[in-house]
Amino acid sequence: AALTSAVFLLLARIALSKPVVLSNTELPVDNLGNALLTGEASLMYAPAYSRYFLYMNNWGGCPGVDCCSSPTGCASCCFSPPSEQYPDACVYTANHTVVAYSTTDFSAWTFEGVVLALADRLAGIEFRPQVVYSPALRLYLMWYEDRWSHGKNPGYAINTAPTPMGPFKPYASSVKLPGAGRIGDYDIFIDDDGQGYHVRTGLSIVQLNASLTGPTGKFTDISAPNVEGPAMFKRGGIYYILAGKGCCACIGGSNIEVYYAVDPLGPYTYQGDVGSNPTPFDPHSAHNYVTHAQQTKVIPVPAPDSSVQYLWVGNQWVTSRLPGRPRNNDLLYWSVIQFEGDQIQRFEYANSTVIQV
Repeated sequence: AALTSAVFLLLARIALSKPVVLSNTELPVDNLGNALLTGEASLMYAPAYSRYFLYMNNWGGCPGVDCCSSPTGCASCCFSPPSEQYPDACVYTANHTVVAYSTTDFSAWTFEGVVLALADRLAGIEFRPQVVYSPALRLYLMWYEDRWSHGKNPGYAINTAPTPMGPFKPYASSVKLPGAGRIGDYDIFIDDDGQGYHVRTGLSIVQLNASLTGPTGKFTDISAPNVEGPAMFKRGGIYYILAGKGCCACIGGSNIEVYYAVDPLGPYTYQGDVGSNPTPFDPHSAHNYVTHAQQTKVIPVPAPDSSVQYLWVGNQWVTSRLPGRPRNNDLLYWSVIQFEGDQIQRFEYANSTVIQV
């Protein structure tokens, strides 16, 4: 009887499920009728709220910069320092805030407002917010890179809030981590047992303490000095880290390199590159990579049939079609990662992707 009831409930969930189309050519619209503000993104599911929360680093509305014609090519930071030909009014500036959106189904989005205000962090250049829940503190933590000391910081900053809607208030200004990786793009992964890991550019994987506010001292390095923007997740008993070559908020995005292991601290095996086009690489072309996007997050999304969809999210930098081409209107790229056994399959470009919710 119990088995029959479980089967009935599963069939009912499947019957009530719906496909949601995520566009790679248009931005989602929120409850106020506005396109989502975009930037470096973090996605988190909050069980206490039965909602997903999407955090966006809002750089502001300055124009995106196409570096493809520069001597160093598309992926370069040709606008740092800014010049008349390659200006930068908001990437390497101190005006960044973080805004949040919430959703139950990835089709209807609620604007939650500014959750990290300028007044709630040290003055400097803020990048890459990542939000996780700390059961030990009973608080939501926002880790972020905050270059408050002459454009540098030897660690990461943390703010806390009692709810995922913020506002996030200062907790630590410079959490230092072991490992050879540099302070830069990163991800925070929470394992099934609640153990947290911080993976950053380089790559260094650092085990976090019980409160998720610092290191335990255990870490491992993967010799990958030329990749950044890592995302870490688990499927079955396999841990994956995806990362790409350097992309300075660049048009054309980056590739997707895959590392996997049976333990979160490795050793990791390099599977290969699943995000490059087969055409010869041209540093001055915006068409080297499949998604035209730079990875920002991978999040598991359960489907009604009890399977799990691993949703890949990237930033399609310098793609806004609004007047002035504002940075915070660049497109996102969504894709459901495909597997054959434990191997991640090559990404294929699509104008949209479909998830079941």
